[in-house]
Amino acid sequence: MAKWKELPHPDCVDRNKIASDGLSTSYYQIPSHAQELRHLISHKAMSKSRGDIFKACYRLGEKAGTETLYDLNKMKFFIDDLIEMHNRGEHL
Repeated sequence: MAKWKELPHPDCVDRNKIASDGLSTSYYQIPSHAQELRHLISHKAMSKSRGDIFKACYRLGEKAGTETLYDLNKMKFFIDDLIEMHNRGEHL
C-alpha cells in the first residue's frame, strides 16, 4: 500500500517576517472585503483559539451579562492553548 508523504502545515513554521520601521506596515492593512471581525479572522487564516482571543479582546467588557474578567479569562485560556499548539507545531 502506498504511503502518503506527510507535509507540515505551511503555518507550522514561523510566518514570513515583514520589515517595520515602527510606522504603519502592510500587516496592519485591512482587506477591502472586511466588514466584520470574521472576515479578518478568515483573511489571516487564524485558528479557532487565535480567533477567539481576537474576538474577546475586541469586545473586552462589552458582552452583556458578563464581567470584563470573563473576556480576560477567555483570552488567557486560549493563549495557553496557542502555546500548547505552538509547542506541537500546529497551525496557529
